[in-house]
This record gives sequence, structure tokens and C-alpha cells, in this order.
Amino acid sequence: MKSWYGAFWVMIFLLFSWHGNSQWIYGGGMRYNTNTEFKAIALNAKVGKDISEKFDANVDFSYYLSKKASWSIDLDLHYRLVNISDKLIINPVAGINFTKTEVINNSLGLGASIRVPDEKYTYYFEPKWILDNSQFVFNVGVLF
Repeated sequence: MKSWYGAFWVMIFLLFSWHGNSQWIYGGGMRYNTNTEFKAIALNAKVGKDISEKFDANVDFSYYLSKKASWSIDLDLHYRLVNISDKLIINPVAGINFTKTEVINNSLGLGASIRVPDEKYTYYFEPKWILDNSQFVFNVGVLF
């Protein structure tokens, strides 16, 4: 369990230590978790930064509106796979998830990020499978 916390702090350090011409993104939205123990809706906040030409690092914080789950944090790495004329962006996603229920669960997460840029905003949809407790989550929101 301590190795997960170490990985968490390394990812946070790397996310905030890159300089140069990198671009920050931030935004928010909603999350739905399909876990059989606590199907719940959450408010979601997202911060991200491009770390190279092909990779983005993102941190998501979700506050669940449920009694059985209170929050979750996702640390994700996005690989820029498909960009169709800056109208549709599809990125595979892998990362670490921490979810607070009665205890703090940590697990690996796999999914995709589908983004639709507009002139002012970028709309996103992210289905993710979190390996621990059979969690399948859907994130929907807006990036600035």
C-alpha cells in the first residue's frame, strides 16, 4: 500500500515540475460510478498538463453524493492516439485510482478519453474501468 502512496506523490511532483511551452487544462463535470455496492453520482474536477508531444498527465478529484463512498482521486496518463482535424480527439488512458469508502481502496484504471474541442471549450467523455471492486465509471464535463 505504501508503494501506491509513493507513486501518487511522484506523479504529483512530475505533473507540477514540467516547464516550457506546455499547456495546462482545467475543468469539471460529473461522474457516475456503477459499482454494485455504491452506485453513485459525483462532482468531478480535472487538472491536466501536456508533458510531451504524445502524452498528457491528468489529476481528477471526485466528490461522491453518496453515504457509502465519499471521494476518489485518479492520476492518469493519456496517450494522444487519434486527432481528427482538431474536431475529435481519442486518447487511451491508464492510471492509479484511490476511492474512499469505509477504507481507502487503490487500484489501476484503464479507459479512454474522448474530447470534442470547440472554439472556447473542450467537451470530454471518459469511460474508465477501475480494477478494484469492479468499478466502471463515466466522466462527462468541460475543459477550459
